Amino acid sequence: MFQYPPTRVTPRISVNDLARYMVSSDTARMGIIRRAKTPLTAPVIRYRDVRPPICTYLADPRRGLNPLVAAEQMFLQRTQDTAETPLRKDDARQSIEVIHALQGMGNQLAAYDFQPPPGDQPRLTIGGVEVSVRIDLLVHGTTRGRTQIGAAILRMTQDDAETVDARERRRNMGLYVAALAQMHLERNFNNLTREVASRLCMSIDIQHGEVFASQNANARRMTDVENACRFIAAVWDTV
Repeated sequence: MFQYPPTRVTPRISVNDLARYMVSSDTARMGIIRRAKTPLTAPVIRYRDVRPPICTYLADPRRGLNPLVAAEQMFLQRTQDTAETPLRKDDARQSIEVIHALQGMGNQLAAYDFQPPPGDQPRLTIGGVEVSVRIDLLVHGTTRGRTQIGAAILRMTQDDAETVDARERRRNMGLYVAALAQMHLERNFNNLTREVASRLCMSIDIQHGEVFASQNANARRMTDVENACRFIAAVWDTV
């Protein structure tokens, strides 16, 4: 009896895992691909509830603190709620740390004109791989009379950059995320009335307190990402 060949699942990887892949050894890269192919179901999506109030705060021209204050109170109550699971309580504590870290970045973020992004964003496909990337904020700017636009992705992970090598690795991951934000904006947002500017495409590494803009060596990073995704697509069925 004839049997149809199984339908091939499109390779898929998160933007952070792809950035991690780009700065990892060959051995570690294969592990990243395997985990992307057979991910464990997380009982708690880290920082899911802190992302909306942060975006509301940054998109407010006055940067009123009300969204952050209300969010911190909610998380504080969650840490004290006996009905909550330990994981949810831990996520609440870490979310409070994120809010405090963001407030410490006030000077770095003051110059940026953040705007809410579209609610429905197309998927970003690179070299046969679907990259799970979502722009958290649009960024408006002007240079020499030209209106420009960029995109920001919030990165919320523990600050593990304790050595020079670890800090450089984290920095490069941030730059790759910024490059992917620009790629997503250029490829999938077709109704833009502003010029896409690399300097306004960024990843905001909140716990590390840094903003990484896409403008430095961005063309090479985009090429490297394209080649990496082609490799991931080629080996996907074998890992």
